[in-house]
Amino acid sequence: MAANEKDDDLEEAKPSKKKKFLMLILLVLLLLGISAGGLFVYEKFFNDKNEGPTPEEIAAKKAKEELEQRLLQKEIYVPLGAPFTYTVKGERRTHNGQLELVLVVIGEENEALAKKHLVLLNSVVFDKLSAQTYESLLLPTGRNRLKRELLDAVRARMTEVAKAPVVEQILFTSFVLQ
Repeated sequence: MAANEKDDDLEEAKPSKKKKFLMLILLVLLLLGISAGGLFVYEKFFNDKNEGPTPEEIAAKKAKEELEQRLLQKEIYVPLGAPFTYTVKGERRTHNGQLELVLVVIGEENEALAKKHLVLLNSVVFDKLSAQTYESLLLPTGRNRLKRELLDAVRARMTEVAKAPVVEQILFTSFVLQ
């Protein structure tokens, strides 16, 4: 009988160990479920994340849109009217010159400003042309320098008048010296 009692105790002990193990697994699963639920509730209701974009993201987006807008605008060529005929002082005598210019502007707004102030731009060009010498205009470097001076003068004058440089580039379509 003592052996029977030992067998009964073993049989009772085995199910209780299984029950304890199952209870432990259920407890761990319950804790994991509660943790996941608590995390979900916290993220959903209590976390103060801004759902909108940050100021840096807004500024970057705006800059990108402005760049795209500028790229969509096309170059427009605005002729300065009739060719400029001017006299140029040389070492031995005075020479005649004739110059045709085209202004390169970007966008219709700048085109309208350039056309509106065409007479003013003609005056600026004549002022710069009258300060040139024959010898300085003979070489390509002299003509390139004249082009830079004209661009700087035109941009400066347009900035004074229209609060924007307006002109992107100046092109010579005809350049004659006699």
